[in-house]
Amino acid sequence: MKNFTYKALAVATAAVCGAGAQAGSVSSTTAKYAVEAITSGSPITLANVVYTMGVARVVSQPFTIIVREPAGATTTLVCGSTLPVLAGAGAANITVKRTSATECVWDVNVTTNIAINDTITFANLSINGHGLATVGATEKLNVALFDTGETARVDNSTDVSATVATSGRALSLTATQDTGTKADVNFNSGAQPLFGFVAANDDTSTNASANFSIGVDGNFLNASGVAVTANSILTNVVVTIAGDFSGLITSFNGAGNSSVNVTTTAPLSTAPAVTANATAGTAVFTVNAANLTQNGSTNVKVSLNSAVTQSLGTSRTFGVSAVANPTLAGVGAQTLAGNSSWWVWGANGIELRSAFFNNDNTNGNLTRFFFQNTGSQSADYSATCYGETGVTPTYGTAKSGKLIASGTTVLNASDICTFSTGKRGSIVFTINANIGVVKGVYQQAINGAAAGYIPLERPYGANTF
Repeated sequence: MKNFTYKALAVATAAVCGAGAQAGSVSSTTAKYAVEAITSGSPITLANVVYTMGVARVVSQPFTIIVREPAGATTTLVCGSTLPVLAGAGAANITVKRTSATECVWDVNVTTNIAINDTITFANLSINGHGLATVGATEKLNVALFDTGETARVDNSTDVSATVATSGRALSLTATQDTGTKADVNFNSGAQPLFGFVAANDDTSTNASANFSIGVDGNFLNASGVAVTANSILTNVVVTIAGDFSGLITSFNGAGNSSVNVTTTAPLSTAPAVTANATAGTAVFTVNAANLTQNGSTNVKVSLNSAVTQSLGTSRTFGVSAVANPTLAGVGAQTLAGNSSWWVWGANGIELRSAFFNNDNTNGNLTRFFFQNTGSQSADYSATCYGETGVTPTYGTAKSGKLIASGTTVLNASDICTFSTGKRGSIVFTINANIGVVKGVYQQAINGAAAGYIPLERPYGANTF
């Protein structure tokens, strides 16, 4: 009697739920939409949503199947007129039960037994009012099976979910940091230290260059479900190079000038007009959609020529940023992630400065420069003296020389330079050494007694002393 009761219970359970475990699943091809080519009001037609049965249903077991938005979603669901399609061992008559802006509901009247792993496909569903105009948005749909009274679940104990759409940026700016450019302390045989560049990598003695790329990812779709291209989603991309342009030629794309070249995979090279503002520290140019690789990467090479009018210093940093202007009405300008430290310049030498010194060595006065060189090699140096208005320097034997290795070098100020009038001025030392191994101070000792010290400043490095 006890065994009969258990068997009867098992038969009753199978009659309600069907044979097999509750393990139904739902899947869909997740579409990636480009934020440059879609608005929140753009209706999108989804790829097929496919439900795989995790339970069998016999002819006497009709059921209701529901496709709906997840709880809390604000998307409007449009069911369309296409009925779901059952595929596999079974067969059924499927009819619309009800539709709304949040759910699509059908009754499934089983005419041939449905087996586990049979599928039900929902085609031509669409959504609008979505969040796909924002980078990183995700849209999902839930599927649930119930008895026709919708009081008991069939197959799964909760809704199962499929991600039907995501969003991202189809455009990108890739600016890997370039640290290869070095100002040359030996430029013009050392007569113009740091006025030009070390000839290495892509740099010449008077020209330095760096590259970045603008990418278009054709794996993204527009609102119509069509793969994007540069021409289909863009008007142009406005690029800004920001940094210190002093001592550089800020005329572009002519003989002897700095330049910008945009090269597609064709290859096709164009030279966009550049608006430079040395005061603001910017160079701005526009790349039109037609001049970009339509699906892929476009290289942009920026070349800057030295004007050979001043020291370029021992450290500069240029950043690159861009704003893309889409063609679709209602889509605003898109800021592309750039790199504020895209092009970092160094030098094969350093500068140490003092805004004041005097070279009065009368009456026992001591005016000297002390240099500490912790490097294992001696370092060449040269000095440039600056006088006040109408005052010119005359250089002495200590204008240039060597700082001894692993030791201290002392230079008398009057041996470096004197002035046509007076005893005071300012000075810049250019030293062919690594930035971390040389420090310097200026000493003034009145009558060889009370001494004052002024640390020499390092204007282009991270440290001032």
